[in-house]
Amino acid sequence: MVLLMNAYPTLALLTVLLITSNKAWGQSSERPADAERAAHLARMKALASSVDVFAEPGKADSKAKLVSEAVLRYSDNTRQNNEASLWIWGTAGRPSAIMAIELYPNQRLGPRWLFEIASLSTERISAERGADLKWTAKEPGLKLQPIADAQPAVPQPIRRLAQMKSIRARFTAHEHTKSEGRIELRPLTSPLHRYEDPVNGIVDGAVFSFANGTNPEVLLALEAQESAGKGRWVYAFVQMTGAAVKAQLDGKDVWEREEADPPAVRDSYVNGWLPSDPPAK
Repeated sequence: MVLLMNAYPTLALLTVLLITSNKAWGQSSERPADAERAAHLARMKALASSVDVFAEPGKADSKAKLVSEAVLRYSDNTRQNNEASLWIWGTAGRPSAIMAIELYPNQRLGPRWLFEIASLSTERISAERGADLKWTAKEPGLKLQPIADAQPAVPQPIRRLAQMKSIRARFTAHEHTKSEGRIELRPLTSPLHRYEDPVNGIVDGAVFSFANGTNPEVLLALEAQESAGKGRWVYAFVQMTGAAVKAQLDGKDVWEREEADPPAVRDSYVNGWLPSDPPAK
């Protein structure tokens, strides 16, 4: 009883504060948290837009088009990253590249943006951002491998998506960091991106992710292909983290990549730090 009686002044004060706060919120269309998230998204989009990706290195006319909206927004509180997004280049057919942009607000030198770019192409690509980034992949990002015992692709796109999810369930992935050890990654339910290119034999394709929480660390590309009247399913894994990663098909190791602490350059993956403010375009 004493506790409840003593709580009354506190509750009254809270009520006054809430009423006052609600009046203040009424003067703005967004709460500060929402406005801040909107500002972060705008900045991430500007950063992504400031990067040029070329499907063929050295050929200006091969510049890939950035998909206008992020394919995923996520966070990773275990790594002090509370704002991040994924962006894809390539609006028709198989995409060329994917980029993660992550905000780390508590860095010693002030807030910093971490970027990661991975090739999603079966050819070599390049990426540029003024003086901050000049990178040419040494090899294709996708080294497609057949899934010999997968059932033929069904005709209906909705049923094919269910088919792809069933195939994806046969794959697992994990990462390993020095501080956290082995971390089993969980597959996100929906694909990040879906595409097709019948002219080049791609009946259907999807990019799935294996995540730490919602942070995508490993990507899986699945494609239903058709050539000369014959169909097949193929897959490839893509690194999307600075940690060491491995993946398995039906419990057997089929892919791995070494640790790549930023800044790092790998054969089809690059990461590093960017200033808090994007350059003027």
